[in-house]
Amino acid sequence: MIQDVVLRWFVTLLFVFSAAVCLQAIIGHRHSTTGVISHTLHGLMAVAMAVMAWPRGAELPTRAPMIFFALAALWFAVIIVRNAEHRPANGYHAFMMLAMAWMYAAMGGLPLPRSAPAAVPVMNDHAGHAGHAGHAGHGSHSAGGHGAGDPAAWVGVLNWVCTVAFGLAAVYWLYRYIAPGGPGKEERAGRNLGTLCQLAMALGMAIMFAVML
Repeated sequence: MIQDVVLRWFVTLLFVFSAAVCLQAIIGHRHSTTGVISHTLHGLMAVAMAVMAWPRGAELPTRAPMIFFALAALWFAVIIVRNAEHRPANGYHAFMMLAMAWMYAAMGGLPLPRSAPAAVPVMNDHAGHAGHAGHAGHGSHSAGGHGAGDPAAWVGVLNWVCTVAFGLAAVYWLYRYIAPGGPGKEERAGRNLGTLCQLAMALGMAIMFAVML
């Protein structure tokens, strides 16, 4: 999916690091069913994104993972309703899973409308003067057919929204890493690792959506 080899490897390393941190978190939260499921979903997402960055990975089926990550978003939505303590964080995780599902949809999981090249009027001998008379109107219609009313325009808009949203999220997680809170040194180290994981995933998602623009 990413043509530039250096950028492809950079994104791959971001998601491999995220998957490794998620694996560590799964081991650390093995007594919490909710924690295990949540970290497993993030780990699977990181692995899927790392695979998607490569041409062969982008050629894999998209419908099944699209449905899977849509259900993952629903999982975090349920947690938001049941647990009021971490609603902003779980809301962000739900958005991330929904964005993942959208990425698979945009890659072919759904028959989304695509912009078609403007039709070029062709004149022939049978058109006569009537064809010349209608030429101006036809050209005007073609020129305006791909403006704001284009049904495919919202596909690009959603990709832009995801690019900007994850870019801002990356800035936020970078700030959290630079100015971490927490009194205990051990607690701070664990929090920093989790923050780095979120930073890597947000930055990787921003890059992946950016290359789709």
